[in-house]
Amino acid sequence: MIHADAEHKIALEERLRTLEASPTERFAGRGIVICAGGSALFTNAYVLIHVLRNALQCRLPIEVWYFGSAEMSPRMVSLLRLLDAEPVDATVMLATRPAAISDGWQLKIYALMWSAFDEVLLLDADLVPTRDPACVFDWAAYRETGAVLWPDVVDLLAQNPIWDACGLPSRTVPAIESGQVLIHKARRWAALQVTLHLNERAEYYYRMIYGDKDSWLLGLLLTRSPHAVVPRRPAADFAMCLYQRDFEGTILFQHRTGAKWRYAGEQDELPDFAGMQACRDALNHLRRHWNGLVFHAPRRSAAATRIEQDIARQSAFILVIPGRSPEQLVFLSDGEIGVGSSADCRNWHCADADGAIELVLCDAFGPRWRFEPQAGGRWYGRAIDDATIEAYLAADTRIADAAPKSPQRPIRTPWPPPGGCYSSRDDAGS
Repeated sequence: MIHADAEHKIALEERLRTLEASPTERFAGRGIVICAGGSALFTNAYVLIHVLRNALQCRLPIEVWYFGSAEMSPRMVSLLRLLDAEPVDATVMLATRPAAISDGWQLKIYALMWSAFDEVLLLDADLVPTRDPACVFDWAAYRETGAVLWPDVVDLLAQNPIWDACGLPSRTVPAIESGQVLIHKARRWAALQVTLHLNERAEYYYRMIYGDKDSWLLGLLLTRSPHAVVPRRPAADFAMCLYQRDFEGTILFQHRTGAKWRYAGEQDELPDFAGMQACRDALNHLRRHWNGLVFHAPRRSAAATRIEQDIARQSAFILVIPGRSPEQLVFLSDGEIGVGSSADCRNWHCADADGAIELVLCDAFGPRWRFEPQAGGRWYGRAIDDATIEAYLAADTRIADAAPKSPQRPIRTPWPPPGGCYSSRDDAGS
């Protein structure tokens, strides 16, 4: 039986013997690649892209890679495209170009390799540049080598077993901080193939290196590929942020490793961080257009989809629930609720029910209210977990005039008549 270390050495040697030429016809131009699936990373990526487009005026094309529909909703896709960033579902690419990857660290090298661009600046989602990063493609070190890496605050030590595992001479060098990686794929395709190989075997190599970080350096060393490492270490803010420099020593990238943006709540204030207001503006914009959930409506008929389109065109509705003041709800496309979004009204969709179409309002965990259509574009509904609780929806904003004027028993008709009053059960009496 072959020992695991020997088995991985044999596989690496085989990979080095079978390297392929770059499929240059597949790639063109320069661009930015970001891996950001799921609500938390999407929030960070949105801030990054919003700052790039609106504060820094960066016009490089951008791809955002993710693992399948569980990590990206139609609403999130729409928001990215409004910033001229293209979402890329890695599961679709993996169906035609298989690789043994399943997490975000592994995805970074795969996304860089199979992005549409020939020259790629790979950025972590929790990073904010201080200026338009398009300048990196014009650096002399990049033009000369075709690959630029950035150092970490720690070293990859000579006694680390990774050197023996890769058959490389032991040495102590700055570890690589892969929040940003700059690669010309046509020139460094061999190194990228080996870097992918190391990340595909994460269960072995990640025990010796931290995630994908040093795999980039090892891939370049194993293929004897020219590369440059930015000579100065990053400035660090107590593990909250790494401030990475250009070759002149000026800070270019701010990597918020321990201070990621949060969709809700307070953000971490860093005294040396540049561009905080632009980041706050991005977060505020995101919150106005997305509720922080990866929402997918269930499968439904074409008729239900058409009614959804009609509702989104009407957009503004009034929601009346007995015992509560009437509330305006704005139904946005992609199942999002804008104005009026609350704990029990986060998303919406239409569904097929016994030959009819119903309107469903969802909280963060699933359907909360179901409504049946009534005359005049109105809807009558009940709470799913308590059918005695009624609710009413109408596009006619004059329904707001039907707010409770005095305590009365809740009305039990499919739609409250004009001027009807609503109250809580406590006020209504027996």
